[in-house]
Amino acid sequence: MLSHTNISVNGAWEMASFLLPLHWGGMKVRGSFVTDAYIVVKTASSGRTIRVEYSPNQPPTPLVHGLPGGGAATRLHAGEPAVAVEDVRISLEARKGGQGGGAEVLQVSTAGWKLEASARLIWRSTVPGKKQIDLSLAPLRDPLGPQPPTGKMVAPHGLIGQSYDGDGIAVDGKQDKYKDLWKAQGGGHEIVTQAQAEGAIEGEGDDYKMADFFGTDFKYSRFAVAEAPVRDVSKLTGMHRLARPTTGAPGSASTWKVSSGTIGDDEREGQNEPAPSR
Repeated sequence: MLSHTNISVNGAWEMASFLLPLHWGGMKVRGSFVTDAYIVVKTASSGRTIRVEYSPNQPPTPLVHGLPGGGAATRLHAGEPAVAVEDVRISLEARKGGQGGGAEVLQVSTAGWKLEASARLIWRSTVPGKKQIDLSLAPLRDPLGPQPPTGKMVAPHGLIGQSYDGDGIAVDGKQDKYKDLWKAQGGGHEIVTQAQAEGAIEGEGDDYKMADFFGTDFKYSRFAVAEAPVRDVSKLTGMHRLARPTTGAPGSASTWKVSSGTIGDDEREGQNEPAPSR
């Protein structure tokens, strides 16, 4: 999801089904969701490696590994004081309201980034109690500025991170349209999503796979490199458009959010469309 100097944010995807509203006939959609998050950070001063795992469907998590003093991993509880090690702060917050009646939000911040991983119920899931994770990323300083200690630019990467390229151009990749999928897949009572943001990311989806949950090395890794350029947006085949103005760190979007599956752009765009007739 995000790979930058001394931070790596990985997501584990899982296939899960949910039901569309009644105006779609309650059709079942087999889609993919981020259900687990794995974060690796290095502290600014000592270079201590800290790992955080968040698997809300398989408690007890979040767990923090690598804290001073060693020993077993530390479990976070909502409402407790944040765990702080040098520039790194990690906490869990319970929030009320919103889709699914609320969420537990894992917050991780470093000198350069603030991350929120919100675990909430999958909307209209066919598995009661199944949760997904929504990710929100925000740079706390210019991500294209000189990185300590080299003073050179390391452009962020990852499925989300590469969008912090400072060019003011947004690229829209492939999206699933439920009506088109329904027609292409035989017009039955179930559809399977297919889009994987093709056209909006460098390379292919397989280029972003990690060897393990806490892996930091992949084709476009920025975790431990001394210098790296921004992506060449001219090579992306998705629709190019001007990005919305923001007030975040110079040369970047202020906040980037990703919500997998249920109430993403496709369903919102299609809410007022008539359901396909059978």
